[in-house]
Amino acid sequence: MTITVHWPRFLAVSIVGAILMLVLYGLWTGQVVAGMNLAPGLPSRPPEEVKPLLPFLSAVSITQLVVFAYLYLRIYPQRTLSNAIWWAVWGGFFMVLPDGQFFVITPNQTWSALLVGWADGIVTATLFMVFFQSVYRPKDENWIQPKVEWPRFLISRHSEAPSWSSRWTFRSTSSWRPRFFTEYPAHDYPQRSPEEVKSLFGFLFLTYLLQLSFFCYTFLRVYPRRGMGSAIWYGAWLGVWVVIPNMQFFRRARQIYLAYAGYSGAGGRDPDNDHDGVLRMGLSSEERHRAGMIRRAGGP
Repeated sequence: MTITVHWPRFLAVSIVGAILMLVLYGLWTGQVVAGMNLAPGLPSRPPEEVKPLLPFLSAVSITQLVVFAYLYLRIYPQRTLSNAIWWAVWGGFFMVLPDGQFFVITPNQTWSALLVGWADGIVTATLFMVFFQSVYRPKDENWIQPKVEWPRFLISRHSEAPSWSSRWTFRSTSSWRPRFFTEYPAHDYPQRSPEEVKSLFGFLFLTYLLQLSFFCYTFLRVYPRRGMGSAIWYGAWLGVWVVIPNMQFFRRARQIYLAYAGYSGAGGRDPDNDHDGVLRMGLSSEERHRAGMIRRAGGP
């Protein structure tokens, strides 16, 4: 069960299509979505910090769509425009699903901004696949996908709950942090309050459950012969693709430097003044302690 890929033509068509989509997406979000003001106060880097990161953003976004087209060839041996569009819809949702995880932790992010972002991603994937299918015109393979044993597959999804809880425990337990990071996450990294995050735990769990289910299902389609070696290899290379939204989020994420009136970092300036490009917020004693900003006795 192999597929035929004409690599020079495939790369040329998919890269050109990805660049075209990147331009259209930039115009849409910059000219239209930005004017909607869906998430006032959403933390973001200033323009002078974003500009140097645009080549990085372009590279990871193009890679994301090129791999997306390759997955289509692996998942659908019978290539039609309807299959390409259907893959763009459900595969596109899989691609932008991590935005829902960032939504849980990002302050001032709104449901409307999240839903518009998901819709933008799926529409972009659809336009890209229409372009790819129409220009590359991949031929059908001489085999069909084996059926999925749905009852057994769905029952096995129960194993994702401990997987998710283990990942969350690993990320939230402080004992491992000093071994890798001096401070994780940074005390000035923008986050929702613990109360807000707690209220969104159910949604966060659902996004991980869907993401891992998509991941397992696409493995069965990409590697019809399965096997442990294929599973490990798939987890390695597609695992990198799945976290590309993290790299895109890196481009626009901005640390919010929390300060309070009289704190040395504020330089005695008005804590509400943002003339220096730093958002300052008044914090209670407890919040300052949690952020690691309580002055030591006898300190500066």
